[in-house]
Amino acid sequence: MKRGLVFTILATLGLSMLMSSCVVSKNRYNTAVANGRRSLDSLNRVFNKTVEGFNQATNTLKTSNSRKDISLDSLIRENRKLAGDKATLNQNLLNSIAEFNAEREKLARKTRTADSLMNILALQSDAQDSIRTLDAGHQHELETLLMTINKVLTGINQSDAKAQIAGPGVIVTISNDYLFKTAAGADISTKGTTLLNKLSAVFTLNEGCRINVVVNTDNNGTAKALLDQSARKAAAVVSAIAASCSLPGTAYTASGRGMYQPAVTNTTEANKKQNRRTEIVIIMK
Repeated sequence: MKRGLVFTILATLGLSMLMSSCVVSKNRYNTAVANGRRSLDSLNRVFNKTVEGFNQATNTLKTSNSRKDISLDSLIRENRKLAGDKATLNQNLLNSIAEFNAEREKLARKTRTADSLMNILALQSDAQDSIRTLDAGHQHELETLLMTINKVLTGINQSDAKAQIAGPGVIVTISNDYLFKTAAGADISTKGTTLLNKLSAVFTLNEGCRINVVVNTDNNGTAKALLDQSARKAAAVVSAIAASCSLPGTAYTASGRGMYQPAVTNTTEANKKQNRRTEIVIIMK
């Protein structure tokens, strides 16, 4: 269609030239026509090359646009993926920061706990040192008391009277046969009174001590009678000590155990004598 239009234009131009000059010869006419055709062919070739170039350029552009569209879609998908990855990374970072802060707080609490434990251990160590110091002082006090009591017991057989450190105090064990006039009675013998008076003097020197008197019997008799007998004997010993000692009444306790706490089995007379005993327990404050 475009080629026909060009031809029409050229033909019109040629006819115009012929009409404007009636004196043009046939040869010149033919020459003009030939030149017009050559020009037309040249124009057609140029036009065809131009169209072909345009088509090639269009196809190239379409191909390029198609590739660009594909690249653009890929870039969009990649951008979306990167945006998702960024959001995930941000969330992971926030979670990591939260976990770090939580762990740091736990560590801070453990550190505070450790510091508190160290302070407690230090206090316990100081307390233990103080206790050891007190124990050492108390032990020395008990040893001094024992040495003084052993001086009082000088000349008395150990089967009749002896003293030893036991736990927080000193125990003076006296045979009931030595301390009382009779096995069943609560009257204290003369030598028993002398011994108790000497012990009372020692107790007076240790102001603040407590005196616990415990009387035991053998198994000769009923349980009730022996309990009553031992209780009366214990009360008599406390009365005798308190009569010559300046300790307050609240410093004394008396209890009768009867036959229920034997030192040895009551199978022989010697064992029974050993079980008939009075224990004076001196507790130092």
